Amino acid sequence: MCFKGYFNPGIPMNDTPNLFNTSEYTVETKTPEISNSKPRVNSPVRNQIEFVSTCLDNLISEDHPVRNIWGYIDQMDLSIITKKIQSTSNSPGRPAIDPKILLALWIYALVEGIGSARVIDRYCSEHLAFKWICGGVSVNYHTISDFRKNSEEFDQLVTMCIARLIQRDLITLKRISQDGMKVRASAGSSSFRRKPRLKELLSIAKERVEILRKEIDADPSQCLNRQMAARKRAAEERKSRIEKAIDEHKKVIIEKGRTKKKHRKPFTDNEKKEIRASITDPDARKMIMGNGGYNPAFNVQLAVDTNSRFIVGYDVIKNLDSGQLSKMFAEVKENYNITPEQWLVDKGYLEFNDLIKVQKSGCKVYVNPSLKGKKDPNAINEKEDAELGEWRKRMGTEEAKEIYKDRASNSEWANAGMRNRGLGQLLVRGINAVKGVIGLQVLAHNIVRATRLNYAW
Repeated sequence: MCFKGYFNPGIPMNDTPNLFNTSEYTVETKTPEISNSKPRVNSPVRNQIEFVSTCLDNLISEDHPVRNIWGYIDQMDLSIITKKIQSTSNSPGRPAIDPKILLALWIYALVEGIGSARVIDRYCSEHLAFKWICGGVSVNYHTISDFRKNSEEFDQLVTMCIARLIQRDLITLKRISQDGMKVRASAGSSSFRRKPRLKELLSIAKERVEILRKEIDADPSQCLNRQMAARKRAAEERKSRIEKAIDEHKKVIIEKGRTKKKHRKPFTDNEKKEIRASITDPDARKMIMGNGGYNPAFNVQLAVDTNSRFIVGYDVIKNLDSGQLSKMFAEVKENYNITPEQWLVDKGYLEFNDLIKVQKSGCKVYVNPSLKGKKDPNAINEKEDAELGEWRKRMGTEEAKEIYKDRASNSEWANAGMRNRGLGQLLVRGINAVKGVIGLQVLAHNIVRATRLNYAW
């Protein structure tokens, strides 16, 4: 750029010519020359050969969360699972996958919010942390999925880990908070059928199974055909599910009848006709969810120690919270041989028989009394049992109101943690499979909690 004008340093600033006046100067610009050269960039070269000397252990940092998870699982006694392995040193058979690998895969996946066996299978070949857990052992989604069936073993593992922490005085079980969490089932609402339709579908399923059997009997070589075997197996499974749906339909009628009788309401024939059961997951029940709608779901019961926030007991049920107070209390007492001093629940658990039973065992129950038809719910009724009068008097104190705040801050926190770990909708069917999924969720919760508190089993 070239300026044509006049500027004399000796002239005062007020007399200096205005450089921004276009009449006093002109601008000369040069047009840049167009170049044919290309920009320099680094492009990927994927066909070059590299010799890298490393191992899986060096690819994972020392402070990676997967190392903490493996450290806790490596300390566990998994003999209750390994004893089911039939391949031994004194018998033939292919070596089984170490249960510690499968358990670590599930726990780390749940911590990362992954609940699908197929996704875990894919990550075992793509993700460094999952490959580090496997350590060169080949796994597949079918084996990963089947591992969830160890529901009873997971329950025992939870009990064993909590018992060790109790022995080290890291958990006291003085105050327990119990709550239920409704989780969407795998079945859809459209899979529910009334009794006449269930019988019709069962007749069709039996006919289908009989046709396939006749085809195989006419040509025995069909047994070696995978497609034919798969069709026969699918037909038999559908028949079995429909038979179970009919049985569950009867159980639902009995449960509804008891509920109606309890509330002194009639149970009409029209109401019985409207009862339905699912043909894809007969164990699922339609429940009212947090959004106010009704969906097929299971009710997950959790008992949380309010001091350490470890989950010390859990269960999966098909009905509501009513009647689960004494059941969970008895389970915790039997598993750890300890009677908790305080038990916190919400109004959904308020049944006088349960409350009296628990308080006679030496545990104080904290739950707000019902307000229905009563001016003062904390007023003592002389006709009630002494345990109920003690409970009403206790819940009217400021100390009890302060203690009761621990219920929401612990139970709701544990429920939210499971939601964050991917427990939005179940991917398995059947209450036993659901218990396996919840058992893994509880183990993941306790391991993460132990890691943050720097506890060791």
